[in-house]
Amino acid sequence: MPDRRKSAHPKTDQDMMRCVVDAKGDLVFISPALGWALGQGATALLNKPLNSLIRIVAALDSTHQSLDLVDLQSGFYEVALLRRERDPVVIQARIDRVDAAGGRRFTVIWLDPEDKLKKQKQQGDFNLVAKEFAAFIAENHDKHETENTAAERKPDLTHISKADGELRHFLNLSNDLLGVYRRDMSFVRVNFAFNRVLGFSDPELKLFPFIDLIHPEERDHIVQVMQKVIHAPLDTETRVDFECRARCKDGSYRWIEWIHKAGGEHIYIVGRDVTEIKQHEIELQRREAQLSEAQKIGRMGHWYWEAGQAGIEWSEQIYTTFGVDPDKYKPTIDNVSAMLLKRDLGRIMRVFQRALIRKRDYALEFSVRRPTGGIRYVRCEGRCKVNMKTGEVEALFGIMQDITERTQHEKQLREAKEAAESAYASKTRFLANMSHELRTPLNAIIGFSEMIQRQLLGPMGNARYLDYISGIRQSGEHLLDLINDILDMSKIEVGKYELYVEELNVGKIIRLAIHMVEGRAHEVQVKLVADEIPDDIHIMADRRAVMQILLNLMSNAVKFTKPGGTVDVRCFPELGGVAMVVSDTGVGIPREKLDVVTLPFEQVSSEFTRNHEGSGLGLAITKDLVELHGGTIDIDSEVGVGTIVTVVLPEKVPEGKKVQAAENAARRELETAG
Repeated sequence: MPDRRKSAHPKTDQDMMRCVVDAKGDLVFISPALGWALGQGATALLNKPLNSLIRIVAALDSTHQSLDLVDLQSGFYEVALLRRERDPVVIQARIDRVDAAGGRRFTVIWLDPEDKLKKQKQQGDFNLVAKEFAAFIAENHDKHETENTAAERKPDLTHISKADGELRHFLNLSNDLLGVYRRDMSFVRVNFAFNRVLGFSDPELKLFPFIDLIHPEERDHIVQVMQKVIHAPLDTETRVDFECRARCKDGSYRWIEWIHKAGGEHIYIVGRDVTEIKQHEIELQRREAQLSEAQKIGRMGHWYWEAGQAGIEWSEQIYTTFGVDPDKYKPTIDNVSAMLLKRDLGRIMRVFQRALIRKRDYALEFSVRRPTGGIRYVRCEGRCKVNMKTGEVEALFGIMQDITERTQHEKQLREAKEAAESAYASKTRFLANMSHELRTPLNAIIGFSEMIQRQLLGPMGNARYLDYISGIRQSGEHLLDLINDILDMSKIEVGKYELYVEELNVGKIIRLAIHMVEGRAHEVQVKLVADEIPDDIHIMADRRAVMQILLNLMSNAVKFTKPGGTVDVRCFPELGGVAMVVSDTGVGIPREKLDVVTLPFEQVSSEFTRNHEGSGLGLAITKDLVELHGGTIDIDSEVGVGTIVTVVLPEKVPEGKKVQAAENAARRELETAG
């Protein structure tokens, strides 16, 4: 008997779905498992009519006729669970009608979703267990009614013994939400903070389970989390932590940080109201989002570097500026230095070192080479974070702004201004040059012609007249060269100069050019050396342009080399093309003039006092012809030592250049001659 009575105790077998109904058809006991299956707390279902929760559908014993609870016979039936906010479900149940002390009559219902009850016990066993179960319910029914009546007259403090009364006072002093609920989620007790924060009184909390406090959007997830403590073994302590919105009595919601711990038949909970923290977090996230958008618009990001550390903290926009992936790139001193241009690296390091020593704000601009290609211009402004105790700089922080578009615009404006100034200066230089270059041969032409016309030296047969005729011819050729240079320069500047490409033997072109200038070199006593000219280098280029490049370079070298000096011409393969080098031991070019010596009408000496003839267009035309072929020209010179000019031409003219077929080259030569 004791064993059977223990097995019928309603607080054991938490997972068993069962209930007890009195003679009126109202529930006087319902197990937590059945309450859970119905979607409600077991305590909240007490005293409710059975037919509002469970409907008897059919009898599984053929001898049973009535399905009315009053006339029902003990046996197996099919019943429908009217679940909350879900479809009903039909399962098998064992129903026993039993009499208890005091003439009371109860109906005990055992629900069997897996159809195991028929196999476990005989008919008599069910009746005996049901009677013991009903006797236990009858024995405690009056006690429960008495407790409920007392609860209506005074606060729900019946669970507090004198021994724990003082502890209750301490718990009520806490601002944390403290409470205890059963495994069916029905509340047992809570502290004053629980009532104050959520607004529910103790009796009101007993009307619904804990899960009803959770916001509907989060309820399904929280139910899954709470399964760990609801179904935890009674002899183990299981804990779960979660954060969610809890419903208040006035319909509002507050953010609560919960800790739930299973202990025996109860769940102990601690909650902390984090609503204000959450609101501050939301506001902070909103402000951070606004700041991020503002930084994107301004192409600006913030950074922080702790002195002595390798790592640097970057905001999202700086990763964008540097063109790197935040998930793959780690901003450190070494990694950032590798992306900076070498000309900027030393200057940046000096600025940061001065900031650490002088403890002053700073600003600088530098260039970044992106991994994907391209250069970005960045402006950095920073501040020093000084330790108030030690007075030392412990960190540097500030902003970086992508100023590429602004820098490029400023560069374009500067170049336009310089171009305008250069054009004006070119006009002045042109007039100064032409006043000399045109006046000198014209004076010779006019003077010699007049002497021949008047026969000042006697009849025409005088041999001196031949020298005058030769002077007239040379002056005319000089004027023609000037005009041709001006026309070529004009074509190049307006983009109308077309290359007539054909396969060239570079060695033959160089030797032909040397032959054309060696007479002049011999006259001024300059030695012309060309010992390293190979015959097996071929390129696709414009014959006339390449010849003009060589003649301009060699003529300049001979012109500005003193008697007894040397001009050396070399040629060799270079970078998939050919390099042609003309070096001399002449007067040299000042270093400050190297950047402007290839500008039109630019000459090293003053236009008014120079000792050599020339329009100042030779190097300018040479540079443009080289670039039309996609090549490069480099000038290295030292005053009093000499000059080295290196021209590198590719094997083929790059796409996009104005190129004509080789057969048109001959036609152009005829047109030029005509």
